[in-house]
Amino acid sequence: MSSSKLGTIEGIAFIVIIILNHLVLNLPQNILEHCGSSSPLNIIFITILVFLFLRVLLKLWKPFGNSDILDISEFLGGTVLKTILGVLFILYFIIISSTVLRNFSEMIKVVYFEKATICLMLLFFLIAAAIANRFGFRTIAKCNLIVVPIILLNLLIAFFCIFSRFEIKRIFPIWGYGLNQTFFSGMSNLFAFTGIAYLYFLKPLLKNPEDFPKISYVSIGISAFYLFLSVTTLLFSFADVLTINEISPVYLLIRGTNFGRFLQRPDALFILGWILSLMSYLSITVWTISNIFKKVSKTSDTKPMIYCFCALIFVFALIPKNIAQIRFIQDVVFRYLTIIFVFIIGFTILLFANLKYRKKHLNKGHSNAPTHKEGGIS
Repeated sequence: MSSSKLGTIEGIAFIVIIILNHLVLNLPQNILEHCGSSSPLNIIFITILVFLFLRVLLKLWKPFGNSDILDISEFLGGTVLKTILGVLFILYFIIISSTVLRNFSEMIKVVYFEKATICLMLLFFLIAAAIANRFGFRTIAKCNLIVVPIILLNLLIAFFCIFSRFEIKRIFPIWGYGLNQTFFSGMSNLFAFTGIAYLYFLKPLLKNPEDFPKISYVSIGISAFYLFLSVTTLLFSFADVLTINEISPVYLLIRGTNFGRFLQRPDALFILGWILSLMSYLSITVWTISNIFKKVSKTSDTKPMIYCFCALIFVFALIPKNIAQIRFIQDVVFRYLTIIFVFIIGFTILLFANLKYRKKHLNKGHSNAPTHKEGGIS
């Protein structure tokens, strides 16, 4: 029913919340470590690449109507390929979300709750995600639509408040560590657009699937703008941003500001917004994992599985022993997992599915074009 699906604005918020949760942690710092003073230039470069990638992706998607990547994989390689891809994406979402959760929990623990156990911090967020999923997809979508404008305004105010501390000279040398780091090896910073992974599963959830291109471009455009803003702000404001390990550099920027005598510790309000953002992100991720499992296993009701997926995220979040291991997962594992899943596997499946479609339907007319239905593509 259309009432249970996402409108255009809700679809945009669905994708934007993903990148926002990475921005408030160490994503901008990871990019600065790799590119140095050429980081803003690198963001512009990879944004252009992402929009070109999206253009090709949407063109490849066009023959498959209201289908997601699992339906298309079933069309290409049958149930076996669909199952393998579904399991891989479930593991991918679990690994990435558990790392984000652990990183944010460690930051909150260091700043506000030094005596609290990390298990308690993790459970706090996962219980909230489980409860949200018990209420259903529409509840998650509506809450997320409230949270996203709050966190967007939250970050915008934070960056504006420290504008007076900018030192533009830090952008020099403009090529940073060199052309290779900026444009060639710097292409690995495409991992910043992990929200595209959720686009692969979004189209069947929309009230108006024809708005899918608009949702894709706008959500990635907003993400790119905030990524550029966060990287540029850190570069212009911090001389030693690369030495920060345990606390988000964005948080440290905010903590150093005040709004006069009326509000001298605005960081507490910003943290509250980020907590809501993380809860929304986890709720969406758990729902996405459950939806993938439902399609792969052909189970009618996955609500009992919500607790299993939350438990898996909890277990994976406990695996890193210290901040150094968390940073390694973010800097290396997260980077290349995203590139593999988002920019290689998904694209390859769409490409070969198009070749199969053209071979099978080129001479059969428009009436044989595949369409989305509950069981896949026909």
